[in-house]
Amino acid sequence: MSYERNIITKDVDLPPLVGLLSSESEQTIEILTISAIKKHRKLVARAERLFQDVRASERKQEGEPDKAYLAYLDATIEMHAQMSALTTLLGILGRTPKA
Repeated sequence: MSYERNIITKDVDLPPLVGLLSSESEQTIEILTISAIKKHRKLVARAERLFQDVRASERKQEGEPDKAYLAYLDATIEMHAQMSALTTLLGILGRTPKA
């Protein structure tokens, strides 16, 4: 199966989050951002653990992917989706809080 891949090179900004938080205080946004940072760290650790479980041959896409490989991909997708939200929160806050 062949398909085109879109390459995105600009920063991700999630307009729904910008709108949702437009009238919130800086303190509220800081609390949400710190929470998102902590969650991102957990998701990164989870994806790394799952990556270690995947055999090298599965990473090379030989044959059907097994459950460990699919779990790793799923965790990585979740981590990157959450990173988009975190990036937006950091942009709204305008700084990196101490977490």
